[in-house]
Amino acid sequence: RHKSNPGSIASGLQATSVTSIPATLASAQLAAPQIHMCSREDIEAALRGERGIMDFPRLLCPRKRDTIKSAMALICDNAAGGALICIATARSFRQVFAEADDDTDKKTPAIRVCDGGYMTQRLKGVHIKDLAFAQAFREFTEHSETDCWPEDYADASARGLPKDGAFLIASGGYRLKCAAKLLGLPPPGCWENKGTKHEAALACAAAVTGCCVLVRSDGGAVHLVMREKDTLHVFSLDSDV
Repeated sequence: RHKSNPGSIASGLQATSVTSIPATLASAQLAAPQIHMCSREDIEAALRGERGIMDFPRLLCPRKRDTIKSAMALICDNAAGGALICIATARSFRQVFAEADDDTDKKTPAIRVCDGGYMTQRLKGVHIKDLAFAQAFREFTEHSETDCWPEDYADASARGLPKDGAFLIASGGYRLKCAAKLLGLPPPGCWENKGTKHEAALACAAAVTGCCVLVRSDGGAVHLVMREKDTLHVFSLDSDV
């Protein structure tokens, strides 16, 4: 049974007063990411420490390893379309992102929810392992012509709201922000033949200390993106790299 602490999780990013990202990130242009082909089972084994994948970063926090495994299950087994999940400590996110408003400088890394906070509120205190999280995530990733919640959706407060953006998850498995646009991050390098969702995955993994990012394309290809020192590593669970 998971013990929640909704207060600290809900306020995890609201105390931010960031004016710029660290100089080391702003000035460093990382090389193209290193692509590694592997299976889901390989990654799960590496997370358990049973066998190594070349260049797989060492993760010391058991809760974070468990959260990555749960996020991988979400994105592989529950997502109905493209999706983006970013996992790090609330502190690491705060060090990079501010809360976006109308006066936010476009060059300042910031987070802006695109649904008025609906998904963030819906998943308040819900652990990533809970069935309620999986159900909400699946519904969020079910795309349509408008990419919005259906006008006949059971929850009237969701109707017509956009279904877009990333899920920011704390290392302990609780959401920080959902349906979040990641604004103002410098491009860390080139990921050929990939779109804006994958570019956002690279940028977040590069900028946020210890961040692990899972990205799923609309076609179903899944990648795990992690940074080790000055190198971005992409672990591809599909032949489409």
